[in-house]
Order: sequence, then structure tokens, then C-alpha cells
Amino acid sequence: MTNPSTMTPVTFDGCFGWLHRPAGAQAEMGVVLCNPFGYEALCTYHGWREFAEALAARGMPTLRFDYPGTGDSSGHEEDPQRLRAWLDSIKTAATWLRAETGVTRLSLCGLRLGATLAALAAEELGGVENLVLLMPVSSGKSYIRELEIQHQSWLSAQHALGFTPDAEAAETIGAHGFRLYPDSLEMLAKIDLEQGVQCPAQRMLLQDLNESARLKRLAAHYQAQGVQADLQIFSEYSRFLLDPSYSETPGQAFDSALEWLGASAGAAAGTAVEMRGCAATARIEFAHGRETPVVFDGGRYAGVFCQPLRALEGAPAVLFVNTGGVHRVGDGRFTVLMARHLAAQGIASLRMDLSGLGDSLRRDEALTLDMVYARYAVADARAGVDWLVAKGHSKTIMFGVCTGAYVSLHTALAHPAVAGCASVNLPFFVWGGARTRPGAQHVASSVVYRRAMRNPRKWLRLLTGQANGRAIIAELTRRLCARITARVSTALERLFGQSTPGGSVRRIALELERKGVRTALMYGPLDEGLDELEIHFGPNGSQLGKLRNVSAKVVGKVDHALFSRAARDAVMAQFDAFLRESVLGARRETGAPNPRLRVAEVPQP
Repeated sequence: MTNPSTMTPVTFDGCFGWLHRPAGAQAEMGVVLCNPFGYEALCTYHGWREFAEALAARGMPTLRFDYPGTGDSSGHEEDPQRLRAWLDSIKTAATWLRAETGVTRLSLCGLRLGATLAALAAEELGGVENLVLLMPVSSGKSYIRELEIQHQSWLSAQHALGFTPDAEAAETIGAHGFRLYPDSLEMLAKIDLEQGVQCPAQRMLLQDLNESARLKRLAAHYQAQGVQADLQIFSEYSRFLLDPSYSETPGQAFDSALEWLGASAGAAAGTAVEMRGCAATARIEFAHGRETPVVFDGGRYAGVFCQPLRALEGAPAVLFVNTGGVHRVGDGRFTVLMARHLAAQGIASLRMDLSGLGDSLRRDEALTLDMVYARYAVADARAGVDWLVAKGHSKTIMFGVCTGAYVSLHTALAHPAVAGCASVNLPFFVWGGARTRPGAQHVASSVVYRRAMRNPRKWLRLLTGQANGRAIIAELTRRLCARITARVSTALERLFGQSTPGGSVRRIALELERKGVRTALMYGPLDEGLDELEIHFGPNGSQLGKLRNVSAKVVGKVDHALFSRAARDAVMAQFDAFLRESVLGARRETGAPNPRLRVAEVPQP
């Protein structure tokens, strides 16, 4: 059996990344992967990792990393001159890769805006041998318009549901929770790859949806500078740039790029990968703490441990788990921002990837997203709690959004060290898998349809086939049957005192109550999860009012995925209140010392 390639978390100059090393002899060629921007980086994260693994398996050390103010790296998206910082970080990454691995030849590979940044960085670097541009953004102005169209499309979808998100920051443009600010927009608007005057590399590969006139012009421009520019078709693009839950790795496009790079065919994609822990010096520093990449449970799980500089003594730690197929940073980078916000209050946290998601290893090659959540997710999260306990945090608070809320709730039931649970937009109490099927018809909250019945335009869309009436009716019928079943089950249990399948959800709440797990169920005003809540616990969870430890609340301004800045701020404020009133306050009620009054310095290694 051949030795596996390895992947190791690394940090450099405030950036977080992963170094993929091939097994065997010293390599000559190294590759730096340059991420797309924002939501596209979330969509393609898993496939990008698989491409890095394939490069390493074929003998090329590969570095993928997060730009400053993105992913797990330091900084914020609103920091000044982000685009300039991203370009500089690519150059720093290339220098770091050469020094760390000893490679003497360099290739840059970028996707979408990352391809544009790779081309510009290569011009400034010099000495780049190969440049792979996958679906490059050749015009910054066109890309700005594209982002604005994406955002307006999302806004239109929210307005159709009857929800009006707060406006984003003035003079910013972006989509799905990620924004570009004025100074970066100004720099981006000036970018036109066809106007570049520097030769970026000896050889260049351009992949696009088709050999359009724009692509041919760009290739001709580089050829005129003496570059060997080749064109290929990226036919799988539409299946790659999808919601992270459904995104498919473009094997054909990646294999074509590997062949073009001259990667040896001796090691096939899918070769075993061993995940290793990082160097003791690897860390990300920020104002109120530091973050350390962690690999645990025998190299199965990856995560980032966020420690405050001044810890609240005895305070619980927070464990963040994935939402759908999104890796540990969360939609809109929400969990990174929340972790650092909590650190400012003295609270430690771990944001981890469940098996097969983000950077954690698969349990088997056939693993699907349904299987992750139906079979493994709770056991994975329990391993995260165990890791926190081993680090000295005797109590943990679970936090999750959507499917992450489901995992958080059931981990709170299963692990004795979980003292609290905050679940946002919980879609169901018992796993059904409906949210993870590609192409499944999205069915909104019943409130949306009750409003729609008073709108003639909605009836017109239904009658003309613009809305999938069959899927909507089927789902609403399922909800009605579930409501009837829940009420009948309640009556039977009261009459005969025996458990029924329909009472399983109520038993979840009662078990959390019995264990003393402070549980907050938070929902956006039009979230479809409110239907499940009403089915089992009355409108807006009114029947939970009888319980001391379990509560439900509708939070205004909150969309389902927390794509809007206002939604993220609102949930963060609610979680702050939950920690103060429900968890830290509970310690005072039991006579335990108030952790907010005892602050300890965290030792610096």
C-alpha cells in the first residue's frame, strides 16, 4: 500500500490555510489555489479541497488558503483595501509555499474572482510557470453588476414571501451575506484582464462555459505577450457553483487541468489522505483572543478553537456545527464573527466540521449529506464536546442554524456535558432528510401561503404553472396530517398513559427540561420551521411556556440562512441574551459563583 498524501492546517501572515503534501520524494512544482469570492467560496469549498488532494496525490504540494477578512483568516470584510490585501496574500502564500516545501517551480490556479486575482498576482510576482484560470472574471465592472443582480434576485425572492430585509450598508455590493466595500469596488471596477501589460506566466490554461468571443479575446491578448494560452470547456460549472448542499465536484474539468499541468497519472484522485495536526506556532491573532487550528479524534475531525485573552472563569464553551453543506465558517462567515465576538466576552468556542463536510474526513467514500445528518452528525458533535471537555471546559453550549440546529438539539439530549442549546430556524425535530435532496421543491411557511390566498397574482402563478402547485399541496397536506397525528397522539397518551410515535417530539422537550438543558428555539418570522413548532407545541411554541428550561421565540429581521447583516446581528444579540439570562444566570440560581465576576488570563504558550 502506498503512503497517503497529507493535509495539515497552517497559518501565515494572519491567513489560515491547508497544505497538501504528496507522499514520496521532493517535488519541484508547487501549486497555490486562489479562492472565489464570498458565497461562491462556500459553494465550491469541498470540491476545491478535492482538487488540492488530487494535485498532491499526483506529486504537487498544494496550498489553499483564506484571504484576509475571509474564511478563518484574521480581519473583517469591511477592513480597508481588501482587494489589495487579497492580492498581497497570494504573493505571500507563494513565498510561504516555496520556503515550506522547497519547490522551485510555481503554478497559480484560481476560480472566478480568484482566477482574476491569480492573474494579477502572477504579473506582480514574476517567475510563475503555469497559470490556470477557471471561469475568470475578466471585467471587474461586469462582476460588480453580476453581484448586484444576485442580491436583487435574492431580495425579490424574500419580498415574494412577504419578508423585507433591512438594507445593507450604503455603497456596498455583494450577495448572500458577503459584501464588497467602496475602496475595493473602486479598485475592482478598474480591472480588465484584456488591458494587462505584464506577462503573467509562461503557460496559461483558460476554462470557461464555452469558447466565447470574450474568452478568445483574452487568450489572444495573452498570446500576444508570449504566453502559451490554451482553451478548454468547463461544462460542469452549473453543477459546481450551487448551494453547498448540492454542489458537485467537476471531475472532468479538474482532470483536464491536471493533465494540462503535467501531473503524473501514477496516483489516482481519491487516494487516501491523512490529516495531521498543525505546528505549535500556528495561530490567528485578533484583538480579544487567538484561534488555533485543531485536528482531533485520531485525525478524523478538523476545527478552529477560539480562545479569549481574558476568560470568564467557569464559563461554558460554545460548540458551532455545520449548516447543511456549508463548512465551519457559516453563511456570511457568521460563526467566525460570533466566535470572536464571544471571545471579547471571555467565552471560548470550537467551530468544527462534521464528518465529510468542510475539512473533516469522510467516514466512507459513498457518504451523502443525508447520511451525514441521519447517521453520523450527532456522534460527530459529541466528539467535539468531548474535545472541549478534555481541554478543561466541563460545560458546553450548542449552537446551530437549520440542520445545525437539529444536530445541536440532539447533541444536547445525548451528551451530559451540554448545559445549553441555541437552535436557529430548526426545520424539524426528528430527521426527515427533506432539506438535502437536490432539486427538491422548497415549500415556505404556511403563513406565506395563507397570505398568498388573498393575492390574485399568486393564484395566477399557480394556475399558469409558474409555481409547483403539486409539491406545495403535498407538503401542506403532510403538515396537516402531522398536526392531526400530533393532536391524536396527545389525546391517546393522556387517556391511556402510553407512549405513541407521535409523542416523540414532545418527549424531546420534556427530556431537555428534565436534564436542565437551557434551550432556546429561535425562528425568523416567516421560517417554515414555525410550522413544525406549531404542530407539536402550538402557535409560536406557546405550550412550551409551561416548561422552565425550553423556550421558543420569533426574532424579527431574521431570514432563514442569515444572509442579511441585520439577521446575523439580531441572532447574535439573542444569543448574548441567552447566555446572560439562561445559562450564566442559572449558575447564580444554583449558588455557583458568577463567572462574569471572575476573570482569568489565558496562558500564552
